[in-house]
Amino acid sequence: MADEGTLATTAQVLLAIGQDASTAQILEANTNIWIKQAEALMSADVDYDLVTNYASLNYPQIYALAAASKAAMLGINQDPTVWQLAVTQSKFNVLNNEYENAMKIIRRLTA
Repeated sequence: MADEGTLATTAQVLLAIGQDASTAQILEANTNIWIKQAEALMSADVDYDLVTNYASLNYPQIYALAAASKAAMLGINQDPTVWQLAVTQSKFNVLNNEYENAMKIIRRLTA
């Protein structure tokens, strides 16, 4: 199966989820869904279709960072019991921070 998202890849999401991911979190069909959900949330946030207009976007890795971070949070949320609670919370904190920092830049770029 191939990546179906535009802004991030399955590999980027899996790196963001981190070590010891569950089978459901590793499944590419799931990561594709989470990437598409992340892309929709990002586009809604900035009121701009980031996927359709991807070719005109500068700094694609910023969009990839935001999409992979948000998709990873969605994936972790599906099966948070894979890790101890403190580890899961730490992962969410780091990913949310990365997502929000990237989105600050994306909001400026799309304003």
